[in-house]
Amino acid sequence: MELWANELWLLVAYVAGSVATYILMLKATFVDAADKTIDTLIEAGYIRTRKGANGELELLQWDFEDE
Repeated sequence: MELWANELWLLVAYVAGSVATYILMLKATFVDAADKTIDTLIEAGYIRTRKGANGELELLQWDFEDE
């Protein structure tokens, strides 16, 4: 019975670690994909930007009445 309890504990620990890794990697993948998509849209000219006072890019709203 002792051997079965040790195996069950290892199985639970393995599953918990796998789930935690999956959740962390899923979040990192979505953030990375969103960053790359926005950078690509900026480079292609679909999103207007300007440098802010603190050096970060600011997204500008398109004014469709001028076009």
